[in-house]
Amino acid sequence: MEALQLDANDYIFPVEARDTFENKNIIKAIHASQHTQRNYDRDKKIPIQDIKTIITAATQCPSKQGVAFYNLHVITNKNVIDTIYKYTTNLYAKKSTGYKNLSNPQVLANMLLVFSKKSELNPGTHKEIQEMKRNPISARIVNNDMHVAVGIAAGYVNLTASLLGLETGCCACVMGENELKSYLNLEGDPMLLMGVGYKKKGTSRRMHALDGSSEQAENNWHSKFPTIKKESTKIFYIK
Repeated sequence: MEALQLDANDYIFPVEARDTFENKNIIKAIHASQHTQRNYDRDKKIPIQDIKTIITAATQCPSKQGVAFYNLHVITNKNVIDTIYKYTTNLYAKKSTGYKNLSNPQVLANMLLVFSKKSELNPGTHKEIQEMKRNPISARIVNNDMHVAVGIAAGYVNLTASLLGLETGCCACVMGENELKSYLNLEGDPMLLMGVGYKKKGTSRRMHALDGSSEQAENNWHSKFPTIKKESTKIFYIK
């Protein structure tokens, strides 16, 4: 068995992808989905059929033995999203954290998905996994499977949204975790918040959604977020 390492240029965009013109729309959507959106046009509404498609992507993606490791909360109410946003800022940070300028406007979207832990797996199913949760070592495996499941779901949502012409932004920085759990009556801890929506035309996706507001000035939030180039992934073909 021989591993063929491609050159540096191929790390960025594999030859196969460059030459597969039939899939150019999918390739384009993949690249577009890399970018985090922080400034949405919230005057628009996502069509119900697109919302259903995104929910399908978040819930019908693969998971270990088909287990539903997480609960999904779908929020389109602007006032509710605004309240949740506050729980991701330094307004709820403990003094010991050192976060002074924390803000996550990627959640200020047309729709917000909240992935949260299930306190218990479905009773009567997957008994071997239930038993594993009682063993500290095995419980770590189940916990890892849960995070992998959420990661796969987020990937499905990310690409699906991109194919639908929507933007996304992920946030795991919930400084007011207890407040969020109480506000949404969550069964378990929040794992991931994912904004989905329409980009604001004429405004950089890196521009803070509250640019120019008194809230931004008071908290010293930067108006423009830095961009980090996607690192190259080494690709090995095993022959």
